[in-house]
Amino acid sequence: MDGPVTPPGRLTLDGGTFRRDGSPYFAVGFNYHPSQAGCAYWRTWDPKTLDADFRRMAELGFNTVRFFVFWADFEPAEGVYDAEKTHRLRELATLAEQHGLYCLPSLLTVWMNGQRFEPPWRRGRDLWRDESMAERQRAFVGHIAGALRDAPNILAYDLGDEVIHVDSPASAALSPDEVRRWWALLADEIRAADPAALVLQANEASAVTGGHAFRPEHSGPLDLVGLHGFPVWSPFHIEAVDSVKASSFVPYLVRRGRAHTAVLVDELGSYGCDEDTAARYLRATAYSAFAAGAAGTAVWCWQDFTTEDKPYSLRPNERFVGLVAADGRLKPAMDAYREFAARATGELAGFAPAPAAVGVFLPEEDPGDAAYLAVGGSGEAAGFYAHLLLQRAHLPYEFASPDALDRYALVVCPSVTHLSLPDQQRLRAYVAGGGTLLYTTGDLLHAFGGEDLFGVRIRDYTLDPAAADSFTWQGVRYPVHRTPGQIPLLEAVGADVLAAFPCGAPALTRHRHGRGAAYHLSAPLEEGINAPYRLQEAPWHLLYAGLAEAAGIEREIAADEPAVETTALHRGSERCAVVVNHAPTTVFTTLRRPGVAPLATEVALEPKGVRLVRWHASRTETETAPT
Repeated sequence: MDGPVTPPGRLTLDGGTFRRDGSPYFAVGFNYHPSQAGCAYWRTWDPKTLDADFRRMAELGFNTVRFFVFWADFEPAEGVYDAEKTHRLRELATLAEQHGLYCLPSLLTVWMNGQRFEPPWRRGRDLWRDESMAERQRAFVGHIAGALRDAPNILAYDLGDEVIHVDSPASAALSPDEVRRWWALLADEIRAADPAALVLQANEASAVTGGHAFRPEHSGPLDLVGLHGFPVWSPFHIEAVDSVKASSFVPYLVRRGRAHTAVLVDELGSYGCDEDTAARYLRATAYSAFAAGAAGTAVWCWQDFTTEDKPYSLRPNERFVGLVAADGRLKPAMDAYREFAARATGELAGFAPAPAAVGVFLPEEDPGDAAYLAVGGSGEAAGFYAHLLLQRAHLPYEFASPDALDRYALVVCPSVTHLSLPDQQRLRAYVAGGGTLLYTTGDLLHAFGGEDLFGVRIRDYTLDPAAADSFTWQGVRYPVHRTPGQIPLLEAVGADVLAAFPCGAPALTRHRHGRGAAYHLSAPLEEGINAPYRLQEAPWHLLYAGLAEAAGIEREIAADEPAVETTALHRGSERCAVVVNHAPTTVFTTLRRPGVAPLATEVALEPKGVRLVRWHASRTETETAPT
């Protein structure tokens, strides 16, 4: 039986990319509350302000507005919907349509800027496990989707922005199956009310870096996920908004999410910095997120607020993160975002990440029921720093599904602290089939990958950090940073020893297994870099680059400066490299493609600057993004 017909104008998803009437479509816009009304705009309705704001968004080159359906406003009494506010919702969508803007309504809005806007009748009932509350949510999202079903400009429905924070202990206690059931309950109701609907649920960075189950890997009932991350609230040691790590953080979240589903960066921006720093950050991050495969971006937020009402009375600094000042002045970040929007919806339309040669595989986590034996699979810092090292080595990469390892010439398993038997068997099969594996380990017992695969065995352990505090390979000395504890001492039983620790024990080994090669580093390389300024302490990325070369991987484009990202995107036979300087200083670099003369020598990239490099067949041209 055929599925629902998509009405003209409504978007679909294909390969993680929005499409409108068959053509690629990149969503780019803002999170929105009116400046004077703030979160009270459904109660202090002012359509003239909305009309003026939407007109200005469109004139500046944007196509998407994300807004928030405050549950307490629309359902003031349990099971009773406010007809006037429902009419206002349709009016907002119509005003947006008149200016060519797609709408992303965030439903079940209770949590906003660190405070709760509670429906007074909830009375603390659990949103997920209380059947009466599940029914109320199901009915509410169906009511809103039914009100908007005839609007041609609905981008997608967000089930509830950061809804996990309405009751953090309760959401953290949910199993993956419970989260999937909740997502399916609401998504199915929306699709029943609006058959053309796309459905997502938006969360902050903990959807990737945290321990709860509202994660992209469990998002089967959804069409895509919304992710947002701000460097000031990163779990990693990001030194400043202007640092190399900061503008690489959101692209990391996108790449993690893209391993499972399409990703919309529905909150993008910065806190804790001046206007020029914010502009540089936004420019580099937006282009890098696009290169990582984001389906769209929405900046937090449109305009500074003049209101002093909740939540701004408690959190007054939240009033000043708009790209438009309260008096209407465009901040420097708006110039950066406008230029990105013009390119993302213009010359870059249809460009997408190519299949990658390198996969990052993060082994499954321990379920947590093994008492003192319970440890994670790969820590979150391991994934983030593997992302950074591959980016600095200019290697094309993506995060790998455990059942698709054979897609990659090189698989990296970073700083593993727990390896299950199924994952060990997956790695053995991958290498035996001809793959190249780099496995770095962070635990004496629970992450040892096995003598058969790696050709090493554990001889003993030591508590002396100096015994294994560094190794040298291909002329580069790599310091090793570990948390205090047992350090495994290995011996080779078939593996080639490529580098040793000061005590003489093998550090880096290579073992032929079947048709492939397994490299084992007896150190938590990636986790060890998670400290302020340690990324610059050594050329860590050269280890990855050397093993990629051994695996026969050729980079489509590279630079001789590690702070410069070079991500090649494909559109048919066309190529476009997004070249991003993540450094806070001007860099001079040379861009190279294999087998051809350097594309450009001494390219100057300003702090957080961007250049696009395009080529087709034998013709190459470069063009600098406006700054």
